[in-house]
Amino acid sequence: MDFLESIKIENHKIYHLAEHQKRVNQTFEKFSPKAEVLDLEQIFRQQIIPKEGLFKARMVYSDQGYSLEISPYTPKKITSLKVVTKNDISYDFKFLDRKALNGLNDDKPEQEIIIVKNDQITDSSYANLVFYDGKKWVTPKTYLLNGTCRQRLLKEGKITEEKIEKKDIQKYQKIGFINAMLDLGEMTWDIDIVEL
Repeated sequence: MDFLESIKIENHKIYHLAEHQKRVNQTFEKFSPKAEVLDLEQIFRQQIIPKEGLFKARMVYSDQGYSLEISPYTPKKITSLKVVTKNDISYDFKFLDRKALNGLNDDKPEQEIIIVKNDQITDSSYANLVFYDGKKWVTPKTYLLNGTCRQRLLKEGKITEEKIEKKDIQKYQKIGFINAMLDLGEMTWDIDIVEL
């Protein structure tokens, strides 16, 4: 079984490697407890890290080894967000196989989805969600994947968790995406981008 880590590199700096290592450790513990865990710091020491610009390091790994590709990163252009209900979805580890998520959004290339499970807001197909109520940013308690950026922002007190149901979306002013490549405030929209 293959897993995926996406790691931000900007101007020769590798971001939040400790958080990614923690997730790799948890993945090995769950799926390959007897295998030797990959050491991300050691892996990156062997790489040529770009000196300027924003890059995404995409590491596919398993207990059999890994492959790593570093390529320039440009955020996906999104012009609409569509709410999709999928009550049987599960994606609690960062699997390379994204069958659970693929096929939920086949309408428009610039459209992304907000996944609802049992009437609770969860994630988009590639990022955790945050909502702004005019005073603070909140993230749904009912995530699909507890992303590294989400965990860090909660720990730093920059976001809080709340139960958010589909009917609650319109009470917020803004919606945003957070993941390893997108920090808080880097990809946000007014709430009226959401198609309920």
